[in-house]
Amino acid sequence: MFDISTDAFGRFKRYTLTHSIVPLKIQFVPERGGCLLSLIMEGEEVLDGYQTPEELDFNNWGKSGVLYPFPNRLKDGHFEWQGKSYQFPTNDVTHQNALHGFGMQRPLEVMEVEVDDNNARIRMEGKYTGEHAYYPWPFTFGLTYELHAPNQMWIKLSLRNDADVAIPAGLGWHPYFQMAATAAAHTLRLPQVEMVGIDSRMIPTGKRYDYDDFLAPRVIGATILDNCFTVPTSSLEVSAHLSGTRGTLRYWQETGTGKFNFLQVFTPPYGTSVALEPMTCNVDAFNNGDGLVTLAPGATLQAKAGVVYEVE
Repeated sequence: MFDISTDAFGRFKRYTLTHSIVPLKIQFVPERGGCLLSLIMEGEEVLDGYQTPEELDFNNWGKSGVLYPFPNRLKDGHFEWQGKSYQFPTNDVTHQNALHGFGMQRPLEVMEVEVDDNNARIRMEGKYTGEHAYYPWPFTFGLTYELHAPNQMWIKLSLRNDADVAIPAGLGWHPYFQMAATAAAHTLRLPQVEMVGIDSRMIPTGKRYDYDDFLAPRVIGATILDNCFTVPTSSLEVSAHLSGTRGTLRYWQETGTGKFNFLQVFTPPYGTSVALEPMTCNVDAFNNGDGLVTLAPGATLQAKAGVVYEVE
């Protein structure tokens, strides 16, 4: 049976969802975008999450953050929509771009909890009223975590347009997984992908390249990754595998129209984990339109991803 509890995490309220028999557990903080702090599967901590309230508040590296109304980078923080110009703050200091939208710091409210012997589901929601001049359209963001005993976790993101005009929209998630002591010690297998060509500011050039370096399982070693890939959309989902001394995770993301058709893979400089980041659109999609959804009034953009701990 799943149980849910809460406790203080500094000035935040932390939720814990635990199975009473199998070693499956998550911890998260709705007040910080529903940020996932911990994911324990088969008794192993597989997430590189924030360990203290101070780390969560500082939000360095955006660990497990939800990304909306766009994921990844927006060149110069600037875009045009329906004949008007908009300017996001530039928070990517190195490249002078806007990074990841504004969802990580926005509070969510727990709206629904369902638990039974083998499954648990918790749904959160947050209203955005259009208060920022650089994105003046109201919407409702939704985040759902699902646990399925003994060894699965799903996440669902959604964004409903509450404006009376069509709006540009994209979604993403930013988890870092740790199955070994260092990023270099992980074995990675990717699906069939194409690599998005980028310039010196990490903005797409419009070119794509064949990429098969991790089509078969391979130790990451000295490879440095901070790349966006397109994934096949001919099936309902694609999977990547990440292995180390803690076991093997099968990471999957939903694909198809308006789903997670892009995957960012990142080995952060601090060198201990690997980020597998689903995105509904390409880097700088508000400008290049690649994968960008024009969301009609009342319409919802939504997509799912998840992880499965694979027992040998």
